[in-house]
Amino acid sequence: MKKITLKISVFLLFFMFALQVQAQPCPELYQEAGVYKIATCGLTPELYMTINGTGQLEWAAEITSSPADVTQLWTIQGHREPSSGGYVEITADLSALGVGPYTMVVDQASFNGGTPADDQIRITARPGLPISDTGDANYGYDQFQRRKATGWSGAGNNALFAKPPGQGDLRYGLVPTAAGDDVIFWDGKEPRNAPLAINALRLIFVSTLSTTDFDTSSIFVSNPVNNELSVKGLAANINHLSVFSLLGKEVLSRDINSESVNIDVSSLTSGMYLVKLSSDKGSFTKKFVKQ
Repeated sequence: MKKITLKISVFLLFFMFALQVQAQPCPELYQEAGVYKIATCGLTPELYMTINGTGQLEWAAEITSSPADVTQLWTIQGHREPSSGGYVEITADLSALGVGPYTMVVDQASFNGGTPADDQIRITARPGLPISDTGDANYGYDQFQRRKATGWSGAGNNALFAKPPGQGDLRYGLVPTAAGDDVIFWDGKEPRNAPLAINALRLIFVSTLSTTDFDTSSIFVSNPVNNELSVKGLAANINHLSVFSLLGKEVLSRDINSESVNIDVSSLTSGMYLVKLSSDKGSFTKKFVKQ
């Protein structure tokens, strides 16, 4: 009887764990340096961090048309030295709009210097690249840290902290109510929410960072797809293709030796996937939707 009870208990434990994994509302995670969209988690429809027409940051509906979509495409990578370890810089390339690079920063007008600690600050964007000169008056306001939201302990990150000078607990947590709202980070304390809560964001992977040793300029990946994934414009040194779920599980793998390839994906369930192309010089990853 005890063995039966134990087996039932173990079964129920695994069953509840499976339900929790399936119930993760926002499976998109930061796994590597690359280009991402940053969205709310749980709104209908979701809202996206967007550089608006005045160059400021706000929440907006998703933009899917080019070239305006670059206002929602954020390059997230390790912050240039000499920032603290684990910090990231978040930039957008608006060259397609004739503007140039923008950097996500803490709005210094909303920041009191850290004494006493701010309970909330506004996040915005400014023209130019992140600052590495510690003598610059604006140094440190473009530093962020990737973290895990409350309740998430798996691989990858789904939360962001701002790291302006003198403060370390400011994070996304004030959920917008409508498009056009400011992006606000706060300290996560009462009375606005449970103490030290860390809210989740959708960090929606778009592509890896291009390198000079791995030419991605000619690569075309069909999207969306039904039963066949088509990849064209492959360089001669690209020799392997893999398809991953958003949770990082490899679902397809194939060696390649031609400029184009068609992959049967009819066995995959509907949803979003990542296709990774590899060579001895590096790799390139892009998302696609299986209908």
